[in-house]
Amino acid sequence: MRVSPWFGAIVAVAIASSAAAQEDPKALFQARYDTFRTAMAAQDQAGVSAILAPGYTMTDIQGEVRDAAGVATLMQRMPGSMGRDAKTTVLDATVTGDSAAVKQQLAAKATRPGPDGNEMTMEFEVTSNDTWVKNGDTWQLKASIQKDLIVKRNGEVFFKQSN
Repeated sequence: MRVSPWFGAIVAVAIASSAAAQEDPKALFQARYDTFRTAMAAQDQAGVSAILAPGYTMTDIQGEVRDAAGVATLMQRMPGSMGRDAKTTVLDATVTGDSAAVKQQLAAKATRPGPDGNEMTMEFEVTSNDTWVKNGDTWQLKASIQKDLIVKRNGEVFFKQSN
């Protein structure tokens, strides 16, 4: 039986399309968060702006809503070492058309003088439910809603809140 060369091309395209459709959304968004975290740590406003969708909002654990400028102000107040020792982990990601629901956790650590003058270690863990939207071929972060916050001092939890 003779097979047309077009048949092979069609099969190759079908396989490639299937692989692209099955791309792991957790890995896709992990890469986007890594790029975002790098831009934030470098205070690269252009890099941050490329990640955030127009109208981006962040709702903190207290229910206060901030826009991109408000989040940038908060980040500037964080100790410098906090941004260098921060990691975002994608816990779950579901893509539906041109939007995605992502559950992520940001963990950060810093050392600083404690109330007694001795150095202490501060750790923060924030879990958020985020919404991403596709703008052309690029995924942008549209909204973040903090769901859980844990603050540790020298390894011991001293503040915890959930929504």
